Amino acid sequence: MVAVLIGTIGSGLLFSAGLAVPIIGFASAFIAPVPLGFTRIRGGSAAAGFSAILTTLLLAVLFSPVIGAWYAVQCGLIGLIIPELALRNFGLFRSMLWTTAAAAGLTLVLFGVMTIAGNINPQLFIQKEISTSISQAAKLYEQQSGLTPQDLEVLQEGMQTVSRLLLQLYPALITINLGLISAVTMLLFRRLAAKAGTELQTSPFASFRAPALLIWPLIAAGFSMLVPTTLISTPAFNLVVLLAMIYFLQGLAVVFAFCERTTFASTLKMMLAIVLLTQPYLAGVAVIIGIFDFWGDFRTPRSKQDENL
Repeated sequence: MVAVLIGTIGSGLLFSAGLAVPIIGFASAFIAPVPLGFTRIRGGSAAAGFSAILTTLLLAVLFSPVIGAWYAVQCGLIGLIIPELALRNFGLFRSMLWTTAAAAGLTLVLFGVMTIAGNINPQLFIQKEISTSISQAAKLYEQQSGLTPQDLEVLQEGMQTVSRLLLQLYPALITINLGLISAVTMLLFRRLAAKAGTELQTSPFASFRAPALLIWPLIAAGFSMLVPTTLISTPAFNLVVLLAMIYFLQGLAVVFAFCERTTFASTLKMMLAIVLLTQPYLAGVAVIIGIFDFWGDFRTPRSKQDENL
């Protein structure tokens, strides 16, 4: 019961912080599934499941059924699946992949239920939310920036472009967000498991490699974006973004593998993180490295000298 209470209160408070304080909530929502992992270690699968259901019901009563469903998808399901797969030695990346797929599938089911039972059009709902957020950001920037009328006009055009792009890519962006939450949950659950005396079998990030056949859907989706109909080009665009994220991770793994061959690997990794945060366009370079690693196999040392670099 103590483990159930810790999982319920901890996960519920962290998720609720995102609703009450958006700035703090952006970070707290990413770690809201972690208390369920603690419950899984201390109380078992049944206790973790009961804690997730109890938290979902409490949020639905305190806020709304939509908030409860949102928690179930974004936190409850991830907080249950990640610990279970990790403890069953599914591996780091397979666990995150299956968890993200399950959460994305449940999100699709909930959108369908909203459409049928609630007489709500998810497309219009998301469009309204995006437009409202963009408008609020634009007004805030206009009030505090002191830009000229010409600059404000350029800003508004840019905001409209971002709004249209977000409306096109929200399926991919939602899936990527679920993947990031799964990754954070996995990393923190590994620490919890280690403190509890349970060592998980995980491979280092530098060894991450996307399945070889994944390159062909990327190529097909890239060409499909050229088709002059949104029924084909928009899903293809979303698929390209999702696969580009996977190859971005593979590109980072390649760079990390090179860093680890040096005597100051930690410093290089920290510098790389700073560069990516300050120069986001370099993420495209990592994507290209990840794609061409399919043919180049960059992580295999070419000589004894390279291996001892």
